[in-house]
Amino acid sequence: MASRPSHRPSSGEPAENDHLSRALSGARLVPEQYRDSDQFLDVVQWNLEWFGASKSRARDEQRYQLIFEILEAINADLFVFQEVVGRSPSSPGSLDAIAASLTSEGAGDYRIEYGAAGGEQRVAMMWDRDTVRAKILPEDLFPRGTHRTGDGKDAFATRAPLFAYFAVREDAIEPRGGIRTFDFQILGVHLKAMAEGHAQRLRSAEVLSQWLVEESPRTDSDAVILGDWNAPPDDPCWKPFHDLEDSREGAVRFRSINDPSDYSYLWLRNRTDKFLSRIDLTAMTLSSFRQVEGEAAQVVRWKPIEEILARAGGWKSAEAVRLLKEIKEKVSDHLPVISRFYWVSREDNP
Repeated sequence: MASRPSHRPSSGEPAENDHLSRALSGARLVPEQYRDSDQFLDVVQWNLEWFGASKSRARDEQRYQLIFEILEAINADLFVFQEVVGRSPSSPGSLDAIAASLTSEGAGDYRIEYGAAGGEQRVAMMWDRDTVRAKILPEDLFPRGTHRTGDGKDAFATRAPLFAYFAVREDAIEPRGGIRTFDFQILGVHLKAMAEGHAQRLRSAEVLSQWLVEESPRTDSDAVILGDWNAPPDDPCWKPFHDLEDSREGAVRFRSINDPSDYSYLWLRNRTDKFLSRIDLTAMTLSSFRQVEGEAAQVVRWKPIEEILARAGGWKSAEAVRLLKEIKEKVSDHLPVISRFYWVSREDNP
């Protein structure tokens, strides 16, 4: 497989290893005016469910190759992971070998960095240096205990958000109307789970929404918060984001780019309200562009999922439940979520 060039061909045909462009265009998820564009950034968020943890060692022997093949097929510019084991003085990080294999197989020139907090459930970022340059390497934004709930609990459940500042390489962008770079801030999160985590999620939402509109603009670039939020987009704990979206006249997007009827978490318990849910979410500012085309954060579904849904008509069939169970056991209890960002010339977007 040939390495994707840093300057993507503008002929309308995806590069040899640009699998996502083929898949998205085939599914007609790309707006027509952008369908032949090579000016885009693919960001994927994915909870890998205790990948590399002591409790998952036997399982990881079986799923390592599967996860490698999935990441190679997705081949995004930037991945934001949750629930992975980081590096230690005595051992590499759980994704180090995968990043090296992706690079050696020509998927890109990938680098992986891990958050310092979170133990065996860390947040990590992996990016393709053929297209993306790190202006600030990933680092924990809020050390443990910086923000607490009224009863003293850590707002982020000891899993500090992981911050980085990136720019798309100038030679990866064809000059059009004076736009030379696309820089952006990324904050990867893994917030507190379960009903008893409501107060912590609410406090984390207060902190994160404040950062999004007060702190991130100081860097003068778009800001994106994404990861495993552990509650659907319409949950009351996200009131700070709902209020921002309602009051900022479209400058902040949250509910409008996270479809609550979709699913990213495979629960599988026999409860209609918890069978499937969308808890892998995105919040973003719109400082350098004016509109979002369609749904900004799309759950990646593999062909077997779509084929079974077409045959069975829904997830409650025995065949669908069997597939969900197999995905949970062999890969993860979360599906990856892709966000694709396009940039256009000032003539096209005055």
